Amino acid sequence: MREMRSLGFTEREVITAVVDLTRKLRQPLPSGQIIGIELKPNPVRAELTVEDDFGARKVVHRSSAELAASLINYCLERRIRLPSSGRKFVELIAGSLNLVIYMEDAAGQSKSRRTVRPASARA
Repeated sequence: MREMRSLGFTEREVITAVVDLTRKLRQPLPSGQIIGIELKPNPVRAELTVEDDFGARKVVHRSSAELAASLINYCLERRIRLPSSGRKFVELIAGSLNLVIYMEDAAGQSKSRRTVRPASARA
């Protein structure tokens, strides 16, 4: 059995996730205020627009792998439980960025598919 989970994020949460991971990794960000984010499909990527105090704008690009890492870090920092196994990637669903977790074996199912003994037989 396979299981797929999807967590949807608002634009504000995506911006926060990207900035948090960028700072955590001590990567540089242009100085100024983030005024917007544009999510692009195929492949999923993001463009953050940063405006400095003089009105000059710079665009910061993030790939789908960087977005997935940012969202995973965002969840971990906020103690949102995520399965450790499974393939994690991002998808745009109805204009919203989603962290999708695809697991081959659904939770609670062992690979050996052993039979469960009734409670009366255990002891």
